[in-house]
Amino acid sequence: MPEIDGPDEHWKKTVLGFIEQRGWDVVRLQEIYAEMENHPLVTPYHMQPWRPGLQPRYQCWIRRYLTDLVREGNIRRVSRGKYSLLQQQA
Repeated sequence: MPEIDGPDEHWKKTVLGFIEQRGWDVVRLQEIYAEMENHPLVTPYHMQPWRPGLQPRYQCWIRRYLTDLVREGNIRRVSRGKYSLLQQQA
């Protein structure tokens, strides 16, 4: 399947890049939210909630891309709200 380089891929690469910067350390979801909050990909539209009283759109998008990255085998979910790189197989 050819790699699509659209907005979704930019988000996914950015989230994966943040996790890769941390090396083998476990990254909390709240840390990813904080890092992405001031990222150029996050526009005023993304800061608005889906519905009044709910979390901002960018947080929903981040969780969606984390799920995609886990399914693709790029990262693993350590526990609720915690992610890390996959251990390399020897």
